[in-house]
Amino acid sequence: MNKRRLAFGLSLGLAVLGGAAAPAEAAAAPMSPAAFRMPAKSFAELSAEIAKARAIDPRAFVAVNGIVSHAPEADARARGRKAPVALYLAKLGPSALMPMLEMLAVDAPRGIPAESAPGLRRDLIEAVGLLKDARALPVLYAILEDTTEDAATVRTVTEAIARVGTDEAAARVLGALDASRDEERTRSILAGMGECRRLRVAEALAARLRSTGDEATARAAARSLGRAGNAWAWKTVGDRREEAKIRETAARALVDAYVRRDGEARYAASNALMVVDAPETPAIVAEAKKGASPEVAKALDKLAQRFARNPTRAR
Repeated sequence: MNKRRLAFGLSLGLAVLGGAAAPAEAAAAPMSPAAFRMPAKSFAELSAEIAKARAIDPRAFVAVNGIVSHAPEADARARGRKAPVALYLAKLGPSALMPMLEMLAVDAPRGIPAESAPGLRRDLIEAVGLLKDARALPVLYAILEDTTEDAATVRTVTEAIARVGTDEAAARVLGALDASRDEERTRSILAGMGECRRLRVAEALAARLRSTGDEATARAAARSLGRAGNAWAWKTVGDRREEAKIRETAARALVDAYVRRDGEARYAASNALMVVDAPETPAIVAEAKKGASPEVAKALDKLAQRFARNPTRAR
């Protein structure tokens, strides 16, 4: 484990607390239910990997625990609404994976105030996703497939799976979307899907944006398409073979949404188009103007002007 990362993990608690003790009213968090939804074989394999990782590098477990145990105090002292605990954990690197999976699937962090436990669990899920390690997928799948999870957790775990980005990960996210019968859960899955930069995911988002009659769902799909096609984000992707098609797919669906919708959904589509910055956008807008009503044609002219001076354009 990198010595600087280790020192960071071990010292974070003292740094954010200034040496303060944990609140007296802190109570042990309940064991995570993820283990009980995992297939027995997957859980046994995970347990063995955790034990092996602990034997090889127990310091990683200490470092993760140091950050996690003081996360509530870090949140309380943050100038914003929440401390970036997930980033702190992810910065520890690959050796932090098994300690975090242990907390998510085997033995939840202890001594955490009840009101802090859900947010901390989401921090762990997010941090696991940022590591982009496929070994985390069985645990993440178990969380995603639990239909009793709250909307924020569903979005976070969808993003985490999407970031892993394998074919299987994409298929599981799409399967969860197809199986969802709850509008809030559906919107949460849609909101997280954009982190999976696969054509089949972009096509599913485009299809949902076109078909939904719910404005909140349309906004979620539009924003997620913006993330899937984000021109800046694509510069950091190793495999860019599907980039052009994904950005074009997103642009076509977003222009269509801009034409057919108004209010916040139209605004979301416009913003996403700027982020995607597909080179086909001017032609798609021009095509949409053919046969459009005077009011829609005027709105499309404004969209074209905005795109021409796009302030988010990747250079």
